[in-house]
Amino acid sequence: MRVKKTYKREELLHELSLLTGEMTSNQQMDLLKHCSVKRFKVGEVISGEGDVADRLFFILKGVAKCCIRGDADRWQIVRLVKVGDYFGYRAFFANQNHMASYIAMTEMDICVISMDFIKRCLDDNTFLKDFFLKRLACSLWFSDFRFVCMIQKHLRGRMAATLLGLGENFGYREDGKTLAFETTRAELANLSNMITANAIRTLSAFVSEGLITMNKRRITILDEEALKEISIHD
Repeated sequence: MRVKKTYKREELLHELSLLTGEMTSNQQMDLLKHCSVKRFKVGEVISGEGDVADRLFFILKGVAKCCIRGDADRWQIVRLVKVGDYFGYRAFFANQNHMASYIAMTEMDICVISMDFIKRCLDDNTFLKDFFLKRLACSLWFSDFRFVCMIQKHLRGRMAATLLGLGENFGYREDGKTLAFETTRAELANLSNMITANAIRTLSAFVSEGLITMNKRRITILDEEALKEISIHD
């Protein structure tokens, strides 16, 4: 759906400054002609598996989950994307349709940019090439690192790492202990590569040990150092 908030031209260029920093003024103005801002509701698919990869997405507001379909049509959350993140370009550069689906976990405002325009800019913009190469390289490293973590850690270690990662990436509320971003137990299980029942048991154990408290979806970390130890050694 169309976004209710109006983003001014200068505001959009500021938000996209990492992408547009080395573009000429004409290219920046041309970019604004090839982009639009859209709003997505919770649970709405932003880009789906099998969709043509012809758009670059930049998050202005909100959080989305990247999901890949596995065996028996089971969906796996492989990462979360937040404000300031770009996605949708990997499949374009691989000449593929999208292999993953991005689904809004909160209400989101997203700047959608034509990849055909981006491709034209790449021909004479070394900075832009480096921009995407670095992000592809970092994405590959993240996938490798997450794979190692999932293989080497047991249930408690994986859940501890997930909770700490949510705090590191999405921050805390005013008390400095309560996770700012709230997820369901099923989503926590998915992010920790375990079934929901195991996630609930692991979280309950953390509560009984005085490491966290839970109030519905709200999780407060009471002993961050202990969680770090569990993440490393369990």
